[in-house]
Amino acid sequence: MLRTFTIGLLLILSTSIFAQSLLDEVELAEQEVFTDLGKALKNNTEVVILDLSSKGLDAFPKEISRFRNLQILVLSDNQISEIPESLNKLKKLQILYIDNNNIESLDLSVSESRGGFDNLEEIYVGYNPLKTIPDNLKDIELMKVSLAGCKFLDLNKVFTPLARIFTLESLDLSDLNLDTIPWEVTNLGGLKSLNLSKNPAIVWDTSLRFLSQNKKIEELILQNNKLTTVPEGVKYFSRMKSIDLSYNDKLQLSEVISTLEDIKFLSELNLSNCKIKKLPKNIGNLKVLWDLDLSYNELSFLPKEIGGLAQLETFDLSYNEIQELPEEFAYLLSLETLLISHNPLEFMPEGMENMVDMKYVELPKKTLDKSVKKSLNDWFPNADIEFVKTEVK
Repeated sequence: MLRTFTIGLLLILSTSIFAQSLLDEVELAEQEVFTDLGKALKNNTEVVILDLSSKGLDAFPKEISRFRNLQILVLSDNQISEIPESLNKLKKLQILYIDNNNIESLDLSVSESRGGFDNLEEIYVGYNPLKTIPDNLKDIELMKVSLAGCKFLDLNKVFTPLARIFTLESLDLSDLNLDTIPWEVTNLGGLKSLNLSKNPAIVWDTSLRFLSQNKKIEELILQNNKLTTVPEGVKYFSRMKSIDLSYNDKLQLSEVISTLEDIKFLSELNLSNCKIKKLPKNIGNLKVLWDLDLSYNELSFLPKEIGGLAQLETFDLSYNEIQELPEEFAYLLSLETLLISHNPLEFMPEGMENMVDMKYVELPKKTLDKSVKKSLNDWFPNADIEFVKTEVK
């Protein structure tokens, strides 16, 4: 009798523990995304991801607290003006999208008595008429905050509460009409990633030199800033690993690379959508790059110096005008992912069979020579090879 009771108790406890556990990224990717509120309510215990974006909502659904296993909630592009107190009943909520609404106050109803939001890590509240950030936001262990396009923000007040979020690692300040990087950003001691896209009026060199006092920043996102070169100030970030320069279509690429090659740990570079027609020879000097994105440009060939990127693991060349790769391309022996679909590519160089680490290849189906197609499985026996039908750019 005692044994039966003990086994039953253990089952109850294990069920309770499971009910409180959170799904990891791999498990989340396998979950159904519910986009219909009615269907979601019928399966409320199974709802982990709920996407009610662009539904014309003027308020959070009253039944929102019924989704006790909800980890990701998307309410973007509605007309919501307030965040209800009942939201803090969603104890498993990790990611909240409420961008593009009419929210003026980011009051998440956190208090010592009520608690709440024990697992909330990311909040996207961009493009709302926000003016300030409440002090009690520090009581939530947020890792990522997006304030993109919140042009009513009082920048003299917003960084004090942000600086008190000691867990904050990623901050999006894009499209805020900034003319300088607020000095208070240097007080965000744990900040690793900063998005300053769509702020073309910033005085970049002076601002970045000052910002480099924040010694933990590893990633700068500078999309769509009408840059012609990279400010010298980026060289002063001792931990810089990733720079995104996409959508800057006036870049003087040789000068850009001359600056970037002085960054000791730069491993990721995004130059997509920059209208690049030709790569300079000094591209081969970026010898510690792991990830290079040159997609959506106007490249018709690659220089032989590309073979100098010996540590490159991911290379995105999709949506260009490349017909043939240089022989030196086969020197990229660390390559694991190659994306070169949406190009009029016909041939690939000899020596590709030595790329033994290749795991994923995406190629154009229409133009690639038949003999090359037949050889690919022998060259890359451990790779997933995809032939993309989409028409050439």
